[in-house]
Amino acid sequence: MSSYFQLFCFTLILLLIPKTSKAEFVRLQDDQAQSCSLQLASAKNIPHQCLAKTDQSSPLEVWQQRLSFVFGKISEQDFILLKNTYSGWSDAKTAVSYDRDRSYQLVDFLPPLIQALNGHRFVPETRTFKPQDGNLLAELSASKTEFKKYLYMNCWGLVYEVMRAAQDSEAKPAIFMAQASLMLEKIRTNSEMLSAFSEPSEMPIPGESIQPGDLILVMHRSSAGYEYLDHIAIAIDDGLYFEKAGAGEHVPIRITDEATLLKIWPPGVFHYELRRLKPNASLPHPQEIFSLNSPQIREQLFPLADIPLTIGKDTSLTWDIESNSLSAISWFYLIDLSPLSRDETEKFQLRDSLYQPLLKD
Repeated sequence: MSSYFQLFCFTLILLLIPKTSKAEFVRLQDDQAQSCSLQLASAKNIPHQCLAKTDQSSPLEVWQQRLSFVFGKISEQDFILLKNTYSGWSDAKTAVSYDRDRSYQLVDFLPPLIQALNGHRFVPETRTFKPQDGNLLAELSASKTEFKKYLYMNCWGLVYEVMRAAQDSEAKPAIFMAQASLMLEKIRTNSEMLSAFSEPSEMPIPGESIQPGDLILVMHRSSAGYEYLDHIAIAIDDGLYFEKAGAGEHVPIRITDEATLLKIWPPGVFHYELRRLKPNASLPHPQEIFSLNSPQIREQLFPLADIPLTIGKDTSLTWDIESNSLSAISWFYLIDLSPLSRDETEKFQLRDSLYQPLLKD
């Protein structure tokens, strides 16, 4: 409970402190790298080494470490096996080709968007407007003095885009914050539940239940009976997950292990669902279902019906489902990123422009 409480309080502070930073991606530091004992269950017959890399710029220990797995030189047969295992669940495949003289890592075999985003953090940005600035959203907001609009990236926004890109190799990734209740509904509608866990005695999650590409959902229930989505991660292997560990500036986009996941989100306080995306899952662009142009959002928050579609498509929002009040709304930018590029090994990567401020003055 103490780990969660510390994490919650710090994340809350991050959200409340006025931001002067500009939104951009930053590569995680490699302050330290040491061997670890974890092994890839799906590659147990192929020699590999686990490395735990540390970025000490993060103020919380649970955010500092990420995992990497190195295979070294492998046979073409093993290359095909690894490619089918770790990106077989995704229609968008790795573009890395076989070279008998090359040393390979796990990330080389993961789907394109995971390749590009792994090992980064995202610096959020807050912009402030006054009603007299002529900003329509500022006029609509309950505040009479100022209106804030945020560019944030959180765990379920990341997972949604990875899963959407897995279905469409041409999809350009977007950054947005989605209403948690809508995201939970969308994920549940488009996936099958494999199992559910709520008590420490039910952990760890049985390895035979998990396949690469499965989703792990973390939730809690309020005293009023409302169910809240807290976190989503993507299974990479038995006990290993790809995640963005939160929404703040210092949280990593990484591969992590189940022990770290359970430390941050302890069973008993939170409950879990293991889910698998349906073959015919419908995951449209976030503008269609999470922006102000979403018919469902406009219906739930009727004052939004007057906002022009040209403004609505670039704005998402979150609100308190227990009040459904405009005064409890947070407003966010919804922006498309540049298409991914490739490095000299054909591994997908972020374009240079994404390491510079994303919102233009």
